[in-house]
Amino acid sequence: MTTARGRYAKGEQRRAQILATALEVFTEGGFHGSSTREIARRVGVTEPTLFHYFGSKQALLAAVLAARDERTPGPAGDLGRLLETVRDNATEPDLVRLFAVTSAEATDPGHAAHDWFTARYARLRSELAAGIAERAAAPERAGAELTPDRVARLLVAAADGLQIQWLLDRGPAGAAGIDMADDLRALARALLDR
Repeated sequence: MTTARGRYAKGEQRRAQILATALEVFTEGGFHGSSTREIARRVGVTEPTLFHYFGSKQALLAAVLAARDERTPGPAGDLGRLLETVRDNATEPDLVRLFAVTSAEATDPGHAAHDWFTARYARLRSELAAGIAERAAAPERAGAELTPDRVARLLVAAADGLQIQWLLDRGPAGAAGIDMADDLRALARALLDR
């Protein structure tokens, strides 16, 4: 006889198996080039079973991205964790592409991953700001050399990222909590007026 706890553990194992398989399939073919039928086939379940765990393909993708985020220990907005994640991402270009495309698509409030991305960026900004404030209170440290090429790369990256965050942060009335131009101007001042 299977107990409720046994069914729960089996369900959690199945969920983890679906997430791992979906990550493989999505990174191989991208979100639009992948099918839930292929994910279900590789896991050894039917599509209805897959949708029992995740209500839609978009919801499955959001869960995959959230699980991927959880692989690196520590607070999500910790600077060390952010740097480690970026370094690890360099070894997984397909996953980075999947994340970038999905974050852009999730700017649509109807996208299943919209709320997750919106909350993720808000949490990252808040936690990074707290970490930066702590570092600012610590004794000065020698900074990295800011060559013109590096500053240009940082500004372009910030501009691209700000656009995605701005699209995610817009309310129903179109009011945005992020002023892209002002944020980029502040970064440029901080980098160039040292």
